[in-house]
Amino acid sequence: MSKFIPVYMHPDFMPVDISFVFRDEVPAGKHGFAQVDGENIRFEDGKLAKFWGVMFNGAACFPPHERAEQIAQRLAQTGINIVRFHQMDDEWTAPNLYRLTAGERVKNTRDLCPGSLERLDYLIKCLKERGIYCCVDMTTYRKFKTGDGVKFADLMGDNVKAYAHFDPLMIDLQKEFCEKYWNHFNPYTGLCYKDDPVFAMCTIINENDTYINHSDRRW
Repeated sequence: MSKFIPVYMHPDFMPVDISFVFRDEVPAGKHGFAQVDGENIRFEDGKLAKFWGVMFNGAACFPPHERAEQIAQRLAQTGINIVRFHQMDDEWTAPNLYRLTAGERVKNTRDLCPGSLERLDYLIKCLKERGIYCCVDMTTYRKFKTGDGVKFADLMGDNVKAYAHFDPLMIDLQKEFCEKYWNHFNPYTGLCYKDDPVFAMCTIINENDTYINHSDRRW
């Protein structure tokens, strides 16, 4: 006889719901943008910010609408108040920032997929309504294509890490991506990302420096 008692994890609720503790923090962003204050983070109205979060990786950042609602509710019930969006630009999962479904690979990484962004928009809206903030990684596993105008793109392994620091074109392409992303208008919140205080943190380039060879090849 097993000594373990099975606990079923339902998609839209937890056995213990502590979301009531944070009801005064809804919606996320009500205190203004998060700002650095010495060793602390404070919102614009002076309230001390404290975060307890999880990470969504790859395709998990782009759930269908019904799943987005379940996810936000479930996270709120556990006391989570920030989500890190990681590897939204990878190629090995779909959706990603460049395509909604698996299939033929994209020929460039300059165009963001409207379908993927629409799903991300709705997820952010659901999180915001539950008092959950967002932390975004901008460049993680973006792999430039020849269609981007990048020379020797096919020789860089599965990402552009290290190279993207010193190649002028890659730097400009990263700036272009940041501009497109932060100026994107979310119809579900009525705000561009750059104007929405639900975004509390941002990493420009993830795990990348000039002293690490991230490629699969040794030059």
